Amino acid sequence: MLKFIGSGSAFNTKLGNTSAYYKVGNQMLLIDCGSNIFHRIKENNLLEGIDHIHVLITHTHADHVGSLADFIFYSYYSHGEMAKPNVSVYSVYDVKIEELLAINGIMPGVHCLSKKCQSDTQYTFNFCKVLFERSSHVKEIPSYSIELCIDDRLIYYSGDTNTLKESLRNPMAYDYVYVDTCKADYEGNVHLSLRKLSELVNSDVRSKFWCMHLDESFVRQEAEKLGFNVVTNEF
Repeated sequence: MLKFIGSGSAFNTKLGNTSAYYKVGNQMLLIDCGSNIFHRIKENNLLEGIDHIHVLITHTHADHVGSLADFIFYSYYSHGEMAKPNVSVYSVYDVKIEELLAINGIMPGVHCLSKKCQSDTQYTFNFCKVLFERSSHVKEIPSYSIELCIDDRLIYYSGDTNTLKESLRNPMAYDYVYVDTCKADYEGNVHLSLRKLSELVNSDVRSKFWCMHLDESFVRQEAEKLGFNVVTNEF
């Protein structure tokens, strides 16, 4: 359903930072824009035919927002009509993405459009419905998962997390569940290990799950043998 520009964890440079997108006509939905994502977008002409980009932000770790300012400046000056904002950024109030962008010289309302959202509230954005839901990740910054409804398909995108909410353990309502999954498995891990995911999800519903945000030790075949899917980069 979603396509992936990158599927790796912060340090998995081979797979790139995890970022997903979806296109409808001349509109594009982009989830996160980590440190190497703008480069991948530009090198692969991903914006061809696109007039407006809607960016959903899960949290402010660099592997999720590190090239967002570059992407906005490029879109403002070099993509579409010059000096006309064609990027809308959506995030929950406490993520403070506007403050981060301001440090990089981005003025919301000038270089981009900005929408601050409440968590656990559904919003309708052009071709999809979006709901942000708080995730368990790190204590230092707030992190959110995203529930999407696109073309009558219900999608759950975990962002970074170290657990699953109870309803995802038997996710009959969801068509796709994209979840942060790593091989690393230790006490206090701020990401969800494949072992833990296997304990939380029954084998009969694992076909709905797609592992993403993969660390360098992650073995695709191991996850697939357990019944999970593993995302693949589009590029």
